[in-house]
Amino acid sequence: METPIQELLSDFLHESTVNVADHEVDAWLNRLIDDTVSSPAVLTRDMRRLLEKDPNGFLQVACRILKGCSERPGVASMLDLLWSSPVLLASLLDPLMLPLPTAIAFAKRWAELDATLDIKLLEIAFPSRKWDAETVAVEAGSKRALEIVCKLPPSSHVLPPLARLLRSPDHYVRSKAALMYARASDDPEWVRKTLADTDVRVRANAVEGLWGTKAASAADVFKEATLDPDHRVQVNALLGLHYLGDTTFDVKSALEKMTTSPQPFARAAAAFAMGRMMNAIYVPVLETLLKDQEQQVRRQALQALIAICRCNRRDGAPSHPTEPVPASESGHRERDSTRRNDDLM
Repeated sequence: METPIQELLSDFLHESTVNVADHEVDAWLNRLIDDTVSSPAVLTRDMRRLLEKDPNGFLQVACRILKGCSERPGVASMLDLLWSSPVLLASLLDPLMLPLPTAIAFAKRWAELDATLDIKLLEIAFPSRKWDAETVAVEAGSKRALEIVCKLPPSSHVLPPLARLLRSPDHYVRSKAALMYARASDDPEWVRKTLADTDVRVRANAVEGLWGTKAASAADVFKEATLDPDHRVQVNALLGLHYLGDTTFDVKSALEKMTTSPQPFARAAAAFAMGRMMNAIYVPVLETLLKDQEQQVRRQALQALIAICRCNRRDGAPSHPTEPVPASESGHRERDSTRRNDDLM
């Protein structure tokens, strides 16, 4: 086994939460781990039998062994077996094993060693042989798989399973699939067609999925999306234009207009976008929003002001520049770290 894989597995098993010990499985595997008499082939055979008989029990014991001492004769064979077993992949989707942020961090390391990790996780969460677009029940592990895969680098090889998920009757699954499909395909024309979808979350996520694009036609799609009746789609489109550095559309005026909307969610969304852009030109209007009658608007305005203040302090820029900072300059730092705000959804 290559060293990076061994280090990943050791760290993964060490961080995992384990259940109460199963004394029978513990005794068997511990005896095999410390066996220095039998040949490696025999030990591997016996470990494989134990793994096939009780995969989850084997994994739990492996976690306990790694937490105790990793310098034991049979540890390498144990890790080899786990690396080839689906039980290890499935454990990424188990919230009892790892908190979601930790699972995502491990998945990012894992993807560097296995480029098909995203497809494998989606297959575990949404097995094609059992998946029925009309009747599928989406469980917590399935949604967790989408959360993890969404954080992995986009790749065109994941488009087929995502296309299948776009037919799901579950709104959450469809919206997440739309976000990832737009990122992986980098196809503005596909996003344009998605703007006709009746689900606002699908439309908003599809537009967000184009944020990192370099496609020449993306600006036109973003401009079309600013005409959407829902503030979530509008804000994501304005952020997309900002990230592109488009100068043919007045993003600032559009956001300021949103801050006068009678809908508090729209005003909060505008403040959220200003905070993502981190341009001090928005400070005056954000200071006005601090006096808004709705708490969610005030909270978003405060968070935006804090983000802008930190950005300007880091860059040594004045709080109120006399000229607007070009979007292409002010937006590049936060593009990769932009997160969606559920308060606005």
